[in-house]
Amino acid sequence: MSPFKILVVSAAGLAVAGVATVLTVGYVNSPARPEAEKAPTPASAAAPTLSAAEVKAAYDECVQKAFPTTADAAQRSAACSKALGSRQLQPAEVAMARLTRGVARTMLGDKVLASEDYLDAIRHYDQLINAANPDALNLFRRAAALDAVGLTDKALTDYSDAIKLDPNASLAFLNRGVLLATRKRAYDRAIQDFDRVLVLEPDNVDALIRRGDAFVQLGDFGRGMGDLDRAVSMAPENPLAYLMRGLAYGRRGNAMAALQNYDAALKYDPRNADALSNRAAIYLGQGQLDMAIRDLDLAISIDHTNPLAFYNRGYAHFAKKEYDKAISDYSSAIALNPQLGLAYNNRGLTRAIAGQDLVQALADCDTALKLMPINLDVRDTRGFIYLKLGDPALALNEYNAALDIDPNRALSLYGRGLAKIKNGDVAGGEADQRAAETINPEVAQQFSMYGLN
Repeated sequence: MSPFKILVVSAAGLAVAGVATVLTVGYVNSPARPEAEKAPTPASAAAPTLSAAEVKAAYDECVQKAFPTTADAAQRSAACSKALGSRQLQPAEVAMARLTRGVARTMLGDKVLASEDYLDAIRHYDQLINAANPDALNLFRRAAALDAVGLTDKALTDYSDAIKLDPNASLAFLNRGVLLATRKRAYDRAIQDFDRVLVLEPDNVDALIRRGDAFVQLGDFGRGMGDLDRAVSMAPENPLAYLMRGLAYGRRGNAMAALQNYDAALKYDPRNADALSNRAAIYLGQGQLDMAIRDLDLAISIDHTNPLAFYNRGYAHFAKKEYDKAISDYSSAIALNPQLGLAYNNRGLTRAIAGQDLVQALADCDTALKLMPINLDVRDTRGFIYLKLGDPALALNEYNAALDIDPNRALSLYGRGLAKIKNGDVAGGEADQRAAETINPEVAQQFSMYGLN
């Protein structure tokens, strides 16, 4: 018996990264300089006084003409901090510096401090935007900050209002499309936005990447791969193009092509946590556990807020029979995403196999069943735990529930056979076991290695 499901980071997990990759020249120009915003600073904590020229240089380095990437995030974050620390910026500049530093910190994996920057940027834009006469630029910027903190509906409204004011705002169309695809899974609507971007800018690589992924999500692999292949040919050093193409190949079951694309993404961005996590998922499927753990260790060191990386590392540790480490990783995944039902199921299974608190193991499975009421893996795990607890009647109920839906599940058949035998129905139990072994000759070994014969 093994834990269930290896998970990959889907395109939905890339929304914040999308903000950083698509906010380019047209909508990130430095604002005009009205009266400077200053905040009282205790004398003991006062930063060294900077000249106006030094403040301008730091601010210009902070905002530049595009938002930060992984390559310049540390430098840009430091420049933003220097400019903000001067207390000499006016409100519009503070908003822009905060937004830019938020993106830089996101690139660096510090999502807590990034969130503080985004929220402060939103507060400033709320004051800067005149509801009676808004401008597209500040609406766009506020939408980016709202999107980054997960305020999807408000971000959508701001992007849409920016588009109404400026129908040629390609970046607003692009970011709205990314948001629709990643947050709402409204792929048809997203494709319409990406189409508009490509009318305005036929060689926009980001729009090609995102439209390609949206087509793949809708099952149109041909058009999706056409876009992704073109994006790679146009921008052969763009890691996102390879990452998305890897995801597309993965959905088609072509693990080798997916692996090649993740390798390419990591060649150009060695600290791309999503590419590392997804390459690790392929390694797990191939049984290369140490290589998977190596990638996941690095991915988690870069971004310790990704529950799927912890989940998959837990899967790897389980496979190595490192049960304490597996339980710890599943617990971390649950802390980051309490709705991750598979993590509860696998933690419960691991606890049961390790003989660690069977009652708590059952509680984990109860939670998993509430989150995934029709998941047959959970039924198998609950049946296994009831057998370990010495309650074959309740185990029988679980296995019957699974077999009512899928009569040919080898694990459920063999488990039901054990439950029947322990309940006194030896002939019926042995018949179930023979049927299970016909489907999966190794099923008996899966139970016996964890103490159930």
